[in-house]
Amino acid sequence: MNYKIIPMTNDRVFKSVLSSIEARDYLIDIISGITGLPKANLKKDMTFVDSEHRISSKNESKKISDLVVEVKDNVINLEMNNTYYKKLVDRNFEYIAKLKSNLIGESYNKIRKVIQINFDNFNRYNDDRAVIKFEMRDEKGIKEGVSLESYHVILPNVKEKYYNENNKDDLIGKLVIFVAERDEELQKLIDKHIELKTEEKKLVEISREEEARGIYDLEEHERRVRNSLIEDALEDGWNRGKKEGKEEGRIEGIKEGKKEGIKENKFSVAKKLSEEGISLDIIKKVTNLSDDDIKALK
Repeated sequence: MNYKIIPMTNDRVFKSVLSSIEARDYLIDIISGITGLPKANLKKDMTFVDSEHRISSKNESKKISDLVVEVKDNVINLEMNNTYYKKLVDRNFEYIAKLKSNLIGESYNKIRKVIQINFDNFNRYNDDRAVIKFEMRDEKGIKEGVSLESYHVILPNVKEKYYNENNKDDLIGKLVIFVAERDEELQKLIDKHIELKTEEKKLVEISREEEARGIYDLEEHERRVRNSLIEDALEDGWNRGKKEGKEEGRIEGIKEGKKEGIKENKFSVAKKLSEEGISLDIIKKVTNLSDDDIKALK
């Protein structure tokens, strides 16, 4: 049966798979392939650290990085980015800044490098490279000796290179598992890359968990419905604001669309889960709807 799996682009799956003991060698392989850090050092010294930290912000008092590991002279932050928005770069640099600030107090001669690896499920650079590296340089290209680097793994380009360009690069072969969406596709990858068997097993295991599937379905439905309703709200609000000569009309339309979309979508997901025989307790936990709300759907 060619069933849909929960892909590694999902934040929960991303962290669950890459932080598992079974996937340690895989994580070492991709970090080394992306950054050039020696595998021997990673195997010897890599440890996971608590990724929850506080950032001074008016809107958010707490940020949680997807994954943070330490390797001797390096602190590595791995982030899964599914949607591009204007403040995404600022957010990711906030993570870097926080990690750097945690290193204050170390000797300047011994201060560790912060490396951020972003897995982008979009391509905002109009570039066909699978991995793009950013570092501080002047206008003549002279590198500043600042102990930070940022990498962006462009997942649409990884998929394009693997399937359409028949790219045989070892790193591309390991990264393509991120974009696998169905069991059949996953099995074909394992046939070619047996070293991905552990990650495939973990992905299938998570995808078959009732609660994980329910949460994933809810998130996906919310994303699609929210985007659709926000677009409608933008158009409706813009027209209303234009007619009334007020910007407030457009803003209010967006707010109403978001609120209505989230509520409507929870009922939609609850109905779907109920039809598939998912237990009432799981549906309640996933959607936060009451017993009466869920029973009314039947």
